[in-house]
Amino acid sequence: MWFEKFILEALDAVLSGAQVLAVPLRAGGRRKQLVGGGGGGGGGGAAAGDFCWLTQEDLVRYFLNSIGLFYHVAARSVSSLGLVRTDYLSVRPGESALSAVPLIRRAVATETAVAVVTEDGHLVGEISPALLAACDETAAAAIATLSAADLMAYVDYFGSPPEHILRAVKAGLKDKGLDAMLALIEDETLSSFSSASSSSDEEAAGRAQLRRPSSGSYGRRSAEEPVVCSPASSLVAVMVQALAHRVSYVWVLDEDNDCRLAGIVTFADVLRVFREQLL
Repeated sequence: MWFEKFILEALDAVLSGAQVLAVPLRAGGRRKQLVGGGGGGGGGGAAAGDFCWLTQEDLVRYFLNSIGLFYHVAARSVSSLGLVRTDYLSVRPGESALSAVPLIRRAVATETAVAVVTEDGHLVGEISPALLAACDETAAAAIATLSAADLMAYVDYFGSPPEHILRAVKAGLKDKGLDAMLALIEDETLSSFSSASSSSDEEAAGRAQLRRPSSGSYGRRSAEEPVVCSPASSLVAVMVQALAHRVSYVWVLDEDNDCRLAGIVTFADVLRVFREQLL
């Protein structure tokens, strides 16, 4: 049947590294071909109605809706299925944010995030590329001057950090002689202050909400803890958890080892399990 063949083709493309599939449509809704891409999701195409976008999230949702057909693996733990990856991206809280840039690039490619982990293995938080992308250009100044832990806090506030972090950014720029970037930060701060002064509290709250990533963006939402599970969590539970929090990965904490970070489960690895079931 054409639909089963289409799902297999889509799985193979995603598992080969494609982040988004552009699916050209024709009359009757059947696809002509799949075109792999590395950009973000959405809808539309070269001509209205001619294309739709297919992402990892869409495929995971499809298999969750069909989970009854995979009951023999759905209830198994992510640990028993070998889904807990230990090669996650991580940085120490006190390391410079600049040193994390190569890891952030890799996180973009793998649709994950960079874990901020203490020396004894506890997860402090994460640096999400999706949230970094939602910040304005002043995020570059934060990366150039802050520690990984402070950058995490900066990103959580969507580029409107507490005053002590802002002071640290300005001091760092001054020490590094980055006068032009310092001037940009000063201008942004002044602009934000002026906007806040001329608006009501309700309007300010509305603007703050507009700074958040769109619902189509993936990555941890501000003011939330990283999404975590245990090695004993079932496959279906992790799928539901990730989709509910709109993330494409879940950190795994080992409850038997003082809740230290044990690894990560990604959508790509979840989809690999279902691909194996379709052989």
